[in-house]
Amino acid sequence: MKTQNTLISSILVLGLSAGPALSQQNPAAHQHGRAQLQLVIDGEQIELLLQSPAYNLAGFEHRPETPEQQAAIDSITQWLQQTAAVNTTDGQCFPVAANLHADWGQGQIHEHDHHHEDSPQQGAGHGDMEIAQSLRCPGLQDSALFETGLLERFPAMEQLSVQWVGPQGQGSARLSRGQNRFHPGQ
Repeated sequence: MKTQNTLISSILVLGLSAGPALSQQNPAAHQHGRAQLQLVIDGEQIELLLQSPAYNLAGFEHRPETPEQQAAIDSITQWLQQTAAVNTTDGQCFPVAANLHADWGQGQIHEHDHHHEDSPQQGAGHGDMEIAQSLRCPGLQDSALFETGLLERFPAMEQLSVQWVGPQGQGSARLSRGQNRFHPGQ
């Protein structure tokens, strides 16, 4: 069973690592208000990867240029280190590792169907962020329902597509504000 879980984790990680390259080649993948969350559930551990336009998380899509913008990035990082992006409804999960990676899209020029008033680098490209988080969730096997605070923490995120793989199989859900729970066993 452990070998199977390791294999599943490895396959998911390989699939996830292709995501940034694919989104850069597919400008339609970058949609403000939308993000993707992928989970691997293994025993009492959850490994997750959130991929989102930087605008959804930070409110801008370029390298931080002001102290306020840097503070926004620092606030996201601090939140990730202290808060489980996904949790059981009992609140049993806690982060053991968190990482934020930003691709500010320099040199990537895409047609824009929206206006960036906050960016002096019009046409410089789309900025994307990836958040990886490892969670420890004591008693996870007893939990049937999960929730996420991502939609409340990041108001520009309107829709979150969640995909998971775990002992109960794989599945997906589409969440929006006010609908932040999903059941990975179904």
